[in-house]
Amino acid sequence: MEIVITIIIWAAVIQGLLLGVIFIISRKHRSLANRLLGYFLLCFVLVALTDLLPFNEIGNYSISGYFTLPEIKLFFPILFLHFVLEKEGRTSAYQPYLKIHYFIACGIVGLTLVNILLALFFDRTLLEVFGQILLDRFYMGHQYYAFILTVIAFVIALRETWRYRNMVRNEFTDLIMMDINWLWQFIFVLAPIILFWGAELIRIVLGGRGQSELTIAVYIFIAIFNYFVSFKAFTHQTLFEGSVDSSRALDAKPVMPDKSNIPADHEICTKIKSEMEGMEYFLNQNLSIHDFAKEIQISARTISSCINQSIGSNFNEWVNNYRVEKAVSMLTDQNSNHLSIEGIGIDSGFRSRSAMYAAFRKKLGKSPGHFR
Repeated sequence: MEIVITIIIWAAVIQGLLLGVIFIISRKHRSLANRLLGYFLLCFVLVALTDLLPFNEIGNYSISGYFTLPEIKLFFPILFLHFVLEKEGRTSAYQPYLKIHYFIACGIVGLTLVNILLALFFDRTLLEVFGQILLDRFYMGHQYYAFILTVIAFVIALRETWRYRNMVRNEFTDLIMMDINWLWQFIFVLAPIILFWGAELIRIVLGGRGQSELTIAVYIFIAIFNYFVSFKAFTHQTLFEGSVDSSRALDAKPVMPDKSNIPADHEICTKIKSEMEGMEYFLNQNLSIHDFAKEIQISARTISSCINQSIGSNFNEWVNNYRVEKAVSMLTDQNSNHLSIEGIGIDSGFRSRSAMYAAFRKKLGKSPGHFR
C-alpha cells in the first residue's frame, strides 16, 4: 500500500511540474492569472520533493535541517488568493496585503540563501549560529503563521467569490461562462488539505514528534488537487484565460439587487421589456446589464430594479429565459431540424452548451433534447 501511495504522489508531482510550466510559459494564453496558478503548482511540487528526496545531503551540505531548503509555505496562501482575486478582477483591493506577504515570504526563502552562504564560506549553519531552541521556535512559528494565513486567504477567497457570483448573476447573462463554478471548485478542493494540515499542527502542539499519517493524507490530497487541475485544464475551455472580461462592469459601481420598497415605474419597466423583446438583445452572447442600459438609454440600476421587483429574478435569469424561449421555438420548428442543439443554442444567444443546458433545466426542468 505504501508503494502505491508513493507512486501516486510521484506521478502527481511530475504532472504538477509539467502543468505548472505550461501555465507559466504559455504564449497563446498568456495572463497573470495563469502564471500565478503555475507558480502555485510549482510550490506544491517543491514542497513534495523536499520530503520525497531519498537523500539528506548534497555533497557536504545537509538538506534535512531548518531552512537548508527553501521554505515556501507562505507562498501557498498568497498565490492562491492572488489567483482567485485576479480571476475576479479584485486584485487592486488587496494590493497592500499581497505585497506585504510576498515580501515576508521572499524573506523566509532568503534564509536558505543565507544558510548556503554560511555553509560555503564559514562552514556553519543557521542552526549553529542561533541554536536549536531559538531556531526551532522560529521555524514552528513560521509554520503556524503560514497555516493561519492560509485560513484567512481561504475565507477571503470565499467571500470575494460569493460577491463576484452575485455581481455576475445581476450584470451578465451567462453564469457558466464566467468561470464561477471553476473558482468554487478550486477553492473547496483545498479544504481537505487545510483541515489535515491544521490537524497535524495540533498534533505537534500536543507533543507529537516526527511525521504522522496526517502528513501522508495531506500529500494524497495534494496529488488529488494536481489531478483535478490537470483534468480541468484539458476539459474547461476558459481555464487558460485570464480574468473575466468584465472590466466595464467592475470599473462601474456594481449593480446589486434592489431590495428597497420603492416600486419601479411601470411604464419604464414595460419599455425595458419591449426593447429586449423587439430588438432581441438577448442574442448577444456577451450582453451585460451595462451594454443593455447603454443601448436603451436607461440606467443599469433602473433596469435592475424593474427586473428584481416586477419579474422577481436577476438580469442573468431574465435574459436566459428569453434565450430558452427562442431555443424552444427553434427546437420545435421542423425547418430547424438540420441544426444541432449546440448550433441552436448559439443562435439563441447561449455562449456554451453547459450554459444552455443549465438554463433549460432551471426554467423548464428538462433538457433541450427533450424538445427535439
